[in-house]
Amino acid sequence: MQKNRGISDAILRIPESATHGTAAKLAALNRGLAGDERIIDLSIGALDTPTDPRIDRGVVEFVQTRSDTIHAFAPIKGFPFLLESVAARVARLHGITYDPDSEVMVTPGGVKGSISVAFHALLNPGDEVVIPVPNWPHYADMVRLHEAVPKTVRVTADDGLTAPALEGALSERTKIVVLGDCINPTGKVYSTEELSALAGIIARHNLRREAGGESPVHVLFDTPYEAHVRGPRAKTFAAIDVRLPDGGHCSMRPWTVAVTGPGKTYGMHGDRIGYLCGPPDIVEASARAQVNLTSFASTYGQVATHIALRPEMDEVATSRARTARAHLDAMVKELAAVPSLRINVPQGGYFLFVDFSAFADAYGKRGHRTADRFLLDEAKVATICGNHFAESEPLDHFVRINCGRTGALLSEAGRRIRQALSRLES
Repeated sequence: MQKNRGISDAILRIPESATHGTAAKLAALNRGLAGDERIIDLSIGALDTPTDPRIDRGVVEFVQTRSDTIHAFAPIKGFPFLLESVAARVARLHGITYDPDSEVMVTPGGVKGSISVAFHALLNPGDEVVIPVPNWPHYADMVRLHEAVPKTVRVTADDGLTAPALEGALSERTKIVVLGDCINPTGKVYSTEELSALAGIIARHNLRREAGGESPVHVLFDTPYEAHVRGPRAKTFAAIDVRLPDGGHCSMRPWTVAVTGPGKTYGMHGDRIGYLCGPPDIVEASARAQVNLTSFASTYGQVATHIALRPEMDEVATSRARTARAHLDAMVKELAAVPSLRINVPQGGYFLFVDFSAFADAYGKRGHRTADRFLLDEAKVATICGNHFAESEPLDHFVRINCGRTGALLSEAGRRIRQALSRLES
């Protein structure tokens, strides 16, 4: 029997990450293999498009001219010049104005860092967090770290979380509802009408709660893929006003914490910068948590983000998104040549969430229980199993495919997948 080492129960309940460490595992598998035998990695969600060199040059220049700032302690919420850049970028993209001094905060650890401090600021043990699934798997894990309870709601890629589904999921213990755009892995992008319907449910609950002196339901609006919205951009959740039966209006802004970062937009995954925008009291509470957890975000990363968020770099974000989408569309054409594959073309983002159920019996007879294992072993293509995105909901035969790779690599991966499926059918 294994000795009790006293590891936290919350930690022991968290599964191993589906992506972190994957690159090293695949490198080990590929060691010594020829090109055709090497596994193609379409798992972890990074873009191959290089980071704009102006960001690198700007950081070098900053280090050379202001090394005292780079090597000194930074403000907990972030450098003032970066807070102003964040507020300006949000205003340009979403038409909503935040006060850089009191309503914006920069975090280490990327967007995950922003989510973490927001959870620290809001969650008590036993609180419930409504999470529509399929969705990014770390939400539920991070909720459990706070001894709170993830309440998952199965949704479709087309509809996302609907107002009736939200109504059914809310309870007196609900503290946070997780929403966003370009949902990972489905690419769901909510319209203003859809978000307004959800806002109406939250407004009704919160007006009743606040009248009774109770905590409201907050919304974590997570948008790391905000640059990858393909069609018309909906109002960001904080900008939505609900029309009340008495003719008045109820703003979502006091109850919304918006989080994002430069990683997916500008190719700055390793800089690990995130930022959140929200009500001053929640931002202040998040800062109080951060100072006791990680102090402040890396000065180098803050400078790089400040440069990336300049107005002249907006076209870089658009261009990167356009390139990624073109690669996704090309991959859709590759896989659409297999009629039995069910491909939901995403509304945004650069992931495909593909249903291989039609082939499950065939690859099951070859000893492959899940689609991702079949693709890894038979096609030499690494993807992520759908089960990781919908805990307690079996999605064995779905995979998430990252189409943010180069066109040539995706073309080869598509060819391999089609050949592997052809061998099954024959």
